[in-house]
Amino acid sequence: MSKWLAWAKQIQAIGQAGKTYSKDKFDLERFEQISDISHQMFAELSDSPVQRVAELFIPETGYPTPKVDLRAAVIKDNKILLVREREDDCWSLPGGWADVCETASQGIVREVLEESGYVVSSPRLVAIKDRDIHPYFPKFPYHIYKMFFLCEFESGEAAINIEISDIGFFGLNELPKLSEGRVLPCDIELMFEHYKDPNKKIYVD
Repeated sequence: MSKWLAWAKQIQAIGQAGKTYSKDKFDLERFEQISDISHQMFAELSDSPVQRVAELFIPETGYPTPKVDLRAAVIKDNKILLVREREDDCWSLPGGWADVCETASQGIVREVLEESGYVVSSPRLVAIKDRDIHPYFPKFPYHIYKMFFLCEFESGEAAINIEISDIGFFGLNELPKLSEGRVLPCDIELMFEHYKDPNKKIYVD
């Protein structure tokens, strides 16, 4: 991650925290200006309109913390489950944002069912990755931790939905074009490594 992108994120976090904890109306105006400046910085760095950049930010108040993205690896007959995202017409491990009032294990089981129609069980955490220090693209203006789980296939039938246009199982050497904002080839390779070696140490960076 570039220094300028990191600084823009830090400025955005300062602005958000300031708007949360400040009471003085003049300070609130200044922190709002700081947030606007961070949007302008992101726009300049990404060559995008400021309004488009502002829309990328997840509405949030309170102390700024990383978001949590859950991803499931479901391997059956030495092939891994992938879903095709309508948003970019590329393939990804099923998953999405963690929800409040739901454990990570509950969330990943729900995500697989919603995005594929398949029932899975026994989610096992195998990796936690800081999205910013890996080559996911595009870069986002907020910080994300990605949690990867191996899940056991139970039952169900493939079912497309408003987010997913296709569903399939793929061997490691036959992967389709991936949605690299969500998953990288090295992520899938890592999932197969953990599948073959249940004692492999959890990957954390």
